[in-house]
Amino acid sequence: MDRVFIPGLAIVMALFATPLFFDLALCIAGNLFRARRPKAAELRPIHLAVVVAAHDEEAMIARTVESLLAAGCGAEVFVVAHNCSDGTAQAAAHAGARVVELNNRKLRGKGAALRHGFAAALAAGANAVLVVDADSVVSANLIEATRAILEQGAEAAQCRYELQWTALGIQPLERLRALAFRGMNVLRARGRAGLGLSTGLFGNGFAVTAATLKRVPFSASSIAEDVEYHTKLVEAGVPVYWIEDAFVHGHSPALGRAQATQEARWEGGRLRVASRATKHLLGALLHGRWQAIETLADVWSLPLSRGIVTLLLTVFLAVHWLHVYALVCAAIATLYVVQAALLGDETMRDLAALGAAPLYIFWKALITPMVLRQSRSRAEWARTKREAPQP
Repeated sequence: MDRVFIPGLAIVMALFATPLFFDLALCIAGNLFRARRPKAAELRPIHLAVVVAAHDEEAMIARTVESLLAAGCGAEVFVVAHNCSDGTAQAAAHAGARVVELNNRKLRGKGAALRHGFAAALAAGANAVLVVDADSVVSANLIEATRAILEQGAEAAQCRYELQWTALGIQPLERLRALAFRGMNVLRARGRAGLGLSTGLFGNGFAVTAATLKRVPFSASSIAEDVEYHTKLVEAGVPVYWIEDAFVHGHSPALGRAQATQEARWEGGRLRVASRATKHLLGALLHGRWQAIETLADVWSLPLSRGIVTLLLTVFLAVHWLHVYALVCAAIATLYVVQAALLGDETMRDLAALGAAPLYIFWKALITPMVLRQSRSRAEWARTKREAPQP
């Protein structure tokens, strides 16, 4: 019995971990190269508008709008006050945004709010939109850099997206969380861009042209609307380009139930998108769109913490090839973490925070039931409870 069961289990474990470590290896290699740029025969005029989907964001929306207006360059800011029960609309208008209210309890997802905002922006004369979350601050060059890459021929683009912590130098778990976030949303994106692949969308700091929205309608309805729409772009052969020198910083709650809920939504939403998009991505691959193979690996990748747990479990199986495979994957994970730390401003402190990794992995294991619940179709977009940052 063991002669069949143990080798079979070893194969299952390897298959379980392969998408993650294959994707990490690609992205590590890609970071050795510069991101490619679009090549248009001539610059095209871009009339960019910013769309901010906001649900009960009264405490933070003014800061976001002011940050966007400070970036300037004539881009109008549209705030979609979506099923709000607070003063989000008034705060956004007072800060200088153009407010579009959407009060329809049947339209509950962030995707619905974005579609409403896109329609308003395009009707007002924009031919491209930039999406920014309602709890973010942006770099002063974000709008200029986004417009520039779209003018050069890009149909979609994504900038750097990192977390903003008020106690980053004090709490190791928070620093570790920021490091993991940088790996997912910066290192992997840069790596894909270096290999000439589609960078990916992260829900905050991405832009798309009106022509692309017409060709690939933004019909995403899941919690992970960014991942869902990116799979549709890859299927249609529309690459997302990387904006290296501009960023958005999103505010994140401290580790606790609020953060657990947010992480569960992200992971559960990705799991649902993976189950729904696989057939379409395989079809794209069969039609010669080879970039789809990396997107498949990405959507089926475990979070790194769960991948590490899988590697640790291999020691209990007396299968030599599996142990070799686990050592190779561990080396890939180590290079990935070091590379992510090197992309930050405090590399040594980021690496020192790895001492808190066992606690972080344990915490991630505890929220697994929440992840599985959020992967179901009835899971909805909801505001994560968090305190407004101090001015």
